[in-house]
Formats: sequence, structure tokens, C-alpha cells
Amino acid sequence: MDKELMEQLTLWHNKSQHGKIINKIMEIPETDRDYDLVCLLARALNNQEKYNEAIQYFLSVQEQGEHDPLWHFRIGYAYYYLDQYKEAIFAFEQAVALDPEDSHAKMFLEMSRNAGARAGNETIPTVNVEKEMRIENDPRFLEVEEKVNPFGLVAHHDGSISMTLEVGNYKHEIFQIRAEEGFEGNGYDWGSLAAVFLAEKMPHLVDIVKFDPEGSMFAAYSDNKDAILSFAIAFKEACEDDLLIRDLFSRAILD
Repeated sequence: MDKELMEQLTLWHNKSQHGKIINKIMEIPETDRDYDLVCLLARALNNQEKYNEAIQYFLSVQEQGEHDPLWHFRIGYAYYYLDQYKEAIFAFEQAVALDPEDSHAKMFLEMSRNAGARAGNETIPTVNVEKEMRIENDPRFLEVEEKVNPFGLVAHHDGSISMTLEVGNYKHEIFQIRAEEGFEGNGYDWGSLAAVFLAEKMPHLVDIVKFDPEGSMFAAYSDNKDAILSFAIAFKEACEDDLLIRDLFSRAILD
């Protein structure tokens, strides 16, 4: 792929201008689109919630993506948001097998298994379902999960819990205050905001609650169940206090 084109597509992606990515790549004749371009096109379609279209493009380069963990992650992402959990689980399992250090693939694998279990998906191993359901059926977990919506809670097999948010809609106006500085409301910006909140409002949890955001998702996690649930409740309450969250955001550092 042309270096200048790649730089432009990356810039648009970082600014969440996914429509521009789609339009630009669609201008290129299909015969001239290499594997990377097709994957970037499909990723942009994912980010515009056009999951069925994205899957068709991913499948068109399936042979080339067989050993690419990102290909498996991205098609799994599309399946997950189409509620096709069996396919999502398989894709994320492949992504983790190819890249065991990919925390986001691991998180989505857990989310897919949890969602599949709730949907009665018989393909999920019984031992995993039982372990996850014990955690999810904890009354406090269920109570907190309801309170922190639209943030989500994901219980992992190792006992840790993640708090997640698919960014783009919730409280997006907060980040527009400092848009000229480069803030866009992506996962990294949410991470910066959450870090200020944690340091100023819950400093006793600074070394216990960790952040692992990406462009389209904010994620906080901890192996201390009480800590992450307390953080989740307090951070959601802060987000609903307009004056407080704007004040905290004024001290956020652009990642």
C-alpha cells in the first residue's frame, strides 16, 4: 500500500472519520485493493456498524487472513455485534491463539462466551459457562451492571473484571470542549479522563484499577472485584454530574 495513503487512512481512523476511509478505498478499483486495504475498508464498515458488509469483505480475503490475529479479531467483532456468538467465539479464540498477549481479543472472547451463555448457546464449553455464570449471578455484580449502564462489566475466567464502554455516543459532548487540542472522545480520551478521576477521587485504587483502552473502546480492569465495582459505580456517577466531569476533564492529558 502507498505510504501516503496509509498515513491518510490512519489519520482518518484516529479521528473517527470512518466514512472518509470507506469512500477513499471504494474509489480504488477492486482489482487494485490489496489485503491491507480490504481489511481497513472492512474495519471502517465495522466502525459504522455495517457489520454484514464488513464480514463479506473480510471473507473475501479469508485465506490471507488465516494467520493474521487482527483479521480474526475484526471479523469476530462484527459477528459479536450481530449477536452471532458461536462465530464470534471461534474468531476470538483464533485471535488469542495467534496473539496470546492481545488483551482486547481476550476481553471480547469472554464477552462473547458470556453473551452466548445467556443466549443458551450450546457450543460453549460447560465448565466455562458454569464459572462465568457463578460470577455473573452474584447479586452485587448484577446490581452494579445495571447501575453503570451504558458501561458494561465483563467477568473473566481468572477472576478479574473489566469495565468497558463502546465510545462514540455517551457523553461525547464533554470531549468537544477541548476538540481544538485534539480530543475526540475515543477510548484513549476516556482513559485520560478516567485516570484523572481515579487519581483525584479514588487515589487508594490507583495501583489496583488499570486502564487498557483502544480507539473504539474504553476499558478498565482489576483482579480485585470490590475495587473495580466500586470504581465503576463512582465513575458512572461522576459522568452524570456535568459540572464535576467537566472539571475533571479540564485536567485530562491528551494521550
